[in-house]
Amino acid sequence: LARNERYYLGASLWIFRTSQSISFRHSTYTVAITGASGLYGRAIRDELFSKETMKGKTIKVVKLVRDPAKLKEDCLLWDQNADGAALDPARLKGIDAVVHLAGENVSTGTGPLGFLGIRPWTERKKSTILSSRDRATRALAAAIERSGEKITFVSASGVGIYGDDAIGPDADIATEKSDTSKTNFLAKVGRRWEEATSVIKSPACRVVNLRISPILSKNGGMLGKLYPIFLLGGGGIVGSGKQYLSFVSARDAARIVVHVLETPSLSGPVNACAPNPCTNAEFTAALGKLIGRPTFLPLPSFAVSLLFGEMGDEMLLGGVRAVPEKLEKSRFQFQHPSIESA
Repeated sequence: LARNERYYLGASLWIFRTSQSISFRHSTYTVAITGASGLYGRAIRDELFSKETMKGKTIKVVKLVRDPAKLKEDCLLWDQNADGAALDPARLKGIDAVVHLAGENVSTGTGPLGFLGIRPWTERKKSTILSSRDRATRALAAAIERSGEKITFVSASGVGIYGDDAIGPDADIATEKSDTSKTNFLAKVGRRWEEATSVIKSPACRVVNLRISPILSKNGGMLGKLYPIFLLGGGGIVGSGKQYLSFVSARDAARIVVHVLETPSLSGPVNACAPNPCTNAEFTAALGKLIGRPTFLPLPSFAVSLLFGEMGDEMLLGGVRAVPEKLEKSRFQFQHPSIESA
């Protein structure tokens, strides 16, 4: 009898410990992020930490880092330049979602005009922009596919995929169903970026191509470059001022990622932009009013083309009029729906 009691006691203790281990392992919702130290990555991390729980589980954030010197307890090492070996698939065990933001910055490059904060593209820069997205995304997607895990893969893309011809009041509005076959460089980048996620075939995984618009934050990005210029009274419309700007506040951009993770019905392309795109003239007026500065120094089209070349033609003179149709249908509520509120 004593022997049987010891057996049942030992078996019960093993079952208890095993159940506790399983309970702990499944009590967290783990999100791995590439580009976690960038403007958008930091905003997403802050939003996740403030939320604390997701789907009834405690949120845990893991940073995917490239530098072994930065490898800490909450980090996984990966190589975005690897061919099919960016990350050991076994390391994705227990990961619920991967948010992929890493990629070469499209608004900076090499050239003599670095002091202006925005530099023209060189052919080498354009090649790096493309390869940093295509190669890294393809390798990361392959690791997710081979892992056998049920993972939500949120991969960044851009509203530039719709082209750069949204200029004037009759400009077409771009939804997720709109044409993406334009020939400009950023449209090509967007297509290559999204095609790279097609490596994932598993029906257990959900893939979201987040078509991100320029993120407005004084701490970086487009607004971070323009704010000090406007503060000194150097702001003004660019070109005709009629080109459309799709934008999103940093807070809403982070909230969109959380919403996507929580909404299983969202997959494929999702426009991450405010519902009310504005023209460059409207943006200029709103920023000037916000900081109480005049905006009387326009930047003519010929000067933009001369100074910034193809990059200026697309990013400064070109326009995108995208709207977040899928997000609105999924009942996402924007805190900053207009340029005045952003």
